[in-house]
Amino acid sequence: MLISCAKKETALPKEPLSPTEQFVLHKLMTDKGLLRTDLTSQKDIYLSESAGLWLAYLLEKGDQTRFEEQVQVIKTFFLTDNFIVWRIEGTKKASVNALIDDLRIIRVLLEAGEKWDNASYIRLGKNIGENLQQFGMADQLFVDFVDVHTHDKAHTLTLCYIMPAAFYQMEKHGLLSQQQAEQQIAILQHAPFSEAGFFPKYYDLSSKSYVFDEELHMIEQLYTAYHLASINEDTTAFKDWLLHLFTQDDKLYGRYNATTNKPAVSYESPAVYAMAARYMLELNEQQMAQQFLAKMTALKSDPKTGYIHNQTQSTHVFDNLLPLLAEKEEDNAHNDELE
Repeated sequence: MLISCAKKETALPKEPLSPTEQFVLHKLMTDKGLLRTDLTSQKDIYLSESAGLWLAYLLEKGDQTRFEEQVQVIKTFFLTDNFIVWRIEGTKKASVNALIDDLRIIRVLLEAGEKWDNASYIRLGKNIGENLQQFGMADQLFVDFVDVHTHDKAHTLTLCYIMPAAFYQMEKHGLLSQQQAEQQIAILQHAPFSEAGFFPKYYDLSSKSYVFDEELHMIEQLYTAYHLASINEDTTAFKDWLLHLFTQDDKLYGRYNATTNKPAVSYESPAVYAMAARYMLELNEQQMAQQFLAKMTALKSDPKTGYIHNQTQSTHVFDNLLPLLAEKEEDNAHNDELE
């Protein structure tokens, strides 16, 4: 059985853990190394998204000990016939994957293998990538999900799932040809902005058309912008729309009505601010990144713990992992500037 590194003194890195990281390790992580989705109704639900974001954070931090432990968690619990199932409830595994989570894990494994000269990470990343390339594509494009047993698949490609960094790594390691990598990224590059400046939700392979949502999930919009910015594509229209929303209310909400630009929900989200900060870092807009990070940390009801409502115990692993990643990326960007 894999024991949580939080309970092994020898596994602790030299630098002190942030309150958010301590919260993840001591409250959200089980003794098997799985990350709970929350502490109430979804405490027995574990997502491949969480495992991938945790890996991404540990790579950014340079914590190979915990990285290795989470790789073993993925191999033990999530990996099924070289697919990564997107969700585990109790001991029951989902029957499909989720493209964005697979791509994140593949990218991180391949990068970690290079960084730490670890052939096993590269081998695992390539095994998952080869399987995804074989069964997770339709008409030469990756699709949102595929059934791990029957190989039935979606006929949509959600724009925020298109991760250029993962495709470049897959191309580098021989999992995709240059043409195949460019085909995926072209769907993102050719996506039309709305008149207001936001992105479509997905690309429909059957009709070869882009489809807009009536209600905009800001996480999805920000992921799409972030991925475009990561390859130096012009996202000015989106940036202007985003900053207009932010200035309008002095905050960002979790969802917006696509027609009215009005909030569709009343809540703010640490993950939304984290993604907004990451997007700004990709644009080298350090000052705006700092503003969004400040908004993010202001949502903590207690600075000595994670992002949790102390009375209701309401929290979400996503609202802790993305802030961790954003803060570490901002630290590393700042350190790079000093060098």
